Amino acid sequence: MNIAGKGALLILVVVAMGVFALSEGFGDSAGENTSQPVQTTKVDEQTQDQETEEAVDQSTSETTSESQSEESEETSQESSSSTNVLHPPAEVRVLVANGTEVTGAAGATLDTLVATQGYNGVQAVNDTGEEVIVKTYVYYSQGYELDAQNIRLIINGDKDFVLPMPVELPIEDLLDANVLVHVGADLFPGG
Repeated sequence: MNIAGKGALLILVVVAMGVFALSEGFGDSAGENTSQPVQTTKVDEQTQDQETEEAVDQSTSETTSESQSEESEETSQESSSSTNVLHPPAEVRVLVANGTEVTGAAGATLDTLVATQGYNGVQAVNDTGEEVIVKTYVYYSQGYELDAQNIRLIINGDKDFVLPMPVELPIEDLLDANVLVHVGADLFPGG
């Protein structure tokens, strides 16, 4: 399965888990669940990505409606402010830093995210470190964890290396990016 297919599959799993959690969490008083099951048949990547975005949008709007009608205003405000959402790729600013000896690793990674997935590419830069990093890290700003997980799937990174944005950055300037990808030797082994 290619990287985009894995990303789409992760999104489908997250949406399915959300729908299941909502149906279990509200009990009998929530009424019937009106969401349609997400089909996992093989279709071309663009159609699958479009269906995934529609399912996420539908799930998000259903969650908001049910939360507002089932809970008090205070509880609803608290849950909506702490909820992590998947943003449209064009709204996610991504900066990629090269932590390898391979020239152009950051640029190639950023091209993949921008050209094939539609992310808002801020810049490709070299990190400030002297040593090659072994693993690729995907750092996220508050509220962008699901976006970072999706990016990790697209670039085939390790899920254990998706972390909140560190205080001490491996670059000089974040340039208001929401997600920082620090490319390591696991994706671009030295030559």
